[in-house]
Amino acid sequence: HPQVTLVSFLSSVPSAPPRKVEVEVLNSTAIQVFWRSPVQNRQHGQIRGYQVHYVRMENGEARGLPHIKDIMLADAQWETDDTAEYEMIIAGLQPETSYSITVAAYTMKGDGARSKPKVVTTKGAVPGKPILSVHQTEENTLLVKWEPPLDAEGQVLGYRLQFGRKDVDPLSTLEFSAQEDKYIAPSIHKGATYLFKLAVKSRAGFGEEAVQELTTPEDIPKGYPQILEASNITSMSVQFAWLPPVLAERNGAIIKYTVAYREAGSPGNPLEKDLPPSPENSYTLNGLKPNTAYDVKIRAHTSKGPGPYSPTVQYRTFQLDQGRTYRFLLLLS
Repeated sequence: HPQVTLVSFLSSVPSAPPRKVEVEVLNSTAIQVFWRSPVQNRQHGQIRGYQVHYVRMENGEARGLPHIKDIMLADAQWETDDTAEYEMIIAGLQPETSYSITVAAYTMKGDGARSKPKVVTTKGAVPGKPILSVHQTEENTLLVKWEPPLDAEGQVLGYRLQFGRKDVDPLSTLEFSAQEDKYIAPSIHKGATYLFKLAVKSRAGFGEEAVQELTTPEDIPKGYPQILEASNITSMSVQFAWLPPVLAERNGAIIKYTVAYREAGSPGNPLEKDLPPSPENSYTLNGLKPNTAYDVKIRAHTSKGPGPYSPTVQYRTFQLDQGRTYRFLLLLS
């Protein structure tokens, strides 16, 4: 009686598919599938597990054989109602590829009805790090060259380069086409560390950055410190402050300053005082004569030696009987 046997078989496998099947794309090679058990009155026996079928799709048609991932329920997990929820991660997929996913429950007698297919497309693969190199040229520029990642064939839409002095924010940003493979960074400062970050642009966004640093050799400072106009003057002292040479003319880390001063118009060499750099960059000349003009200038040093002196600034101490401290702005002529 084949018909009786057939009816008996159909009544012992789930006649309804798992419910609420959802698929979430995690990244370029993995998806996560969620579902709930079939309604209880159509389970037709003890559900022992689930099979997730997935197959690659092209132009709406399946390509290749379907893959099957099985979840077998332990005895303690056997369902007695229809409230159970399940999930599964499927990895090892191809980037930017469509897949059709179905889920079926099974009993001792076999697989039940499959869920309606869910079609999803994995994300594009984010490219790896490009190959980046930086070299200083004889023309006081930096030559930046790059190559695409070894595994990025066909993915490269362009490049993003961020670069600049490491101690200055923000970095400059430039974008290049997929065909470009170098850039010359002009107007490079001596004694500075430069930071370069390069990322590949693809349909999935920017990939991991390749990072390079290059420190240019130091030199003596090209520029001089700027003595600030504000000062504190008494009959026997002058306090003044200054700014370091501008960044482009510093030519390295400032390791000390030399202040040179003397009575205005006096012969001979000025007195010199070496000072370490500090956040304040100020100094007080003490033991001066009352009502006397003094010429003051300052220069900066790197590890390579001293730079030029600043233009001379003249201060005049107050007469002794004034006895008070005055704060004023020096008017530079």
